[in-house]
Order: sequence, then C-alpha cells, then structure tokens
Amino acid sequence: MSTKNLKYTDVMKPEDINVAHLWVQFAGAVLPADASAMQRSEMQKAFYAGFFESFKIFVDISSTLSETQAVEVLDRLNKESQDFFNKMMKEHKL
Repeated sequence: MSTKNLKYTDVMKPEDINVAHLWVQFAGAVLPADASAMQRSEMQKAFYAGFFESFKIFVDISSTLSETQAVEVLDRLNKESQDFFNKMMKEHKL
C-alpha cells in the first residue's frame, strides 16, 4: 500500500489510533537504525510539535470558519502538503 494513499482506518481500528503509534511508524520509516538518542529525541519533539500544531489548526478552522471557508483552507493545505510529499518521493525515486 502506498503511503500516499494510506488510510489509517484501513489498517487500524479508530480506537487504536494514537500519536505515540504514529510516531513509532514515522520514526521507523525515516530514522536510520544507527540514529543517535539525541537525533531520535529531537525528531520526536519535532513530530509531536508538528502534530499538535496541525491538529490545532484543524480544530480552529472547524470551529471558527464556515464549512465553505474551512474546505477552501483544508484543500489549500492538502495541496501544499501533497506537493511537498510528491517532491520528496521524486527526490528519493520512490
């Protein structure tokens, strides 16, 4: 299954989805086996901070904008992140 098309609800029960598990999956995919404890710790901090900020944005958008405005913002953010993801995949020939 391609990461680009991954639907977490296809591989996990909703009640089993948690940030700690997502971190483990992410770390396994991007950190080299010989990563130092400091590198792992700093990457984990960045991962959690990114998750927190992303989630906060989604909550703020859903509670303050109209549905139409929220969809426009989320579509724009989705396109931006997809463009970056596609660039990374191309750079790594995946």
